[in-house]
Amino acid sequence: MVKRIKMVKRKIREVWGKIGDQLKLAKRFLEEDRIDEALYFVWIAAENIVNTIKTAINGYYLKDHKEKSYVLKEYFAIGVLKKNYSGIFERLSKYRIAAEFHPYTSIPRSYSRKSVVKYLREVEELKREVEIFLKSKGVLK
Repeated sequence: MVKRIKMVKRKIREVWGKIGDQLKLAKRFLEEDRIDEALYFVWIAAENIVNTIKTAINGYYLKDHKEKSYVLKEYFAIGVLKKNYSGIFERLSKYRIAAEFHPYTSIPRSYSRKSVVKYLREVEELKREVEIFLKSKGVLK
C-alpha cells in the first residue's frame, strides 16, 4: 500500500511539471498569434490538472473527457475547489476539437484570441487551487 501511494505521488509530480510546460506553450502560441495551438495546450493542461486532482483523491484518473466536468462540479460542491470550473472545461473540450480538426469538423471555430486568453487565466487559477490542495496533502512540496 505504501509503495503504491509513493508511486502515485511520483506520477502526479511528473505530470505537474508537464502542466507547467503546457501552459508555457499556450502562452508562446498566443504570442505568436497561433490561437488554435494555444487553445489546444490550454485544454491539455486543464485535462492534466483534473486527472491530477482526481488521482490524488481517488488513486485513479478518468479517461472520458465528459466525465471530467462532473468531477470539477463535484469537487466544487464538496468544497475541494473554491470555484466551479466545469463550464470552462466543457467549453475547452468542445473547442479543442475545432482547434485540432478545423475545417474538418462540424464544431464551429467560435473562439477568439481574447477568449483563449480568458481560458488560460481560468486554467492557471484552477492550477493554483489544485496546487494548494496537493501541497496540503503532501503530494507536492
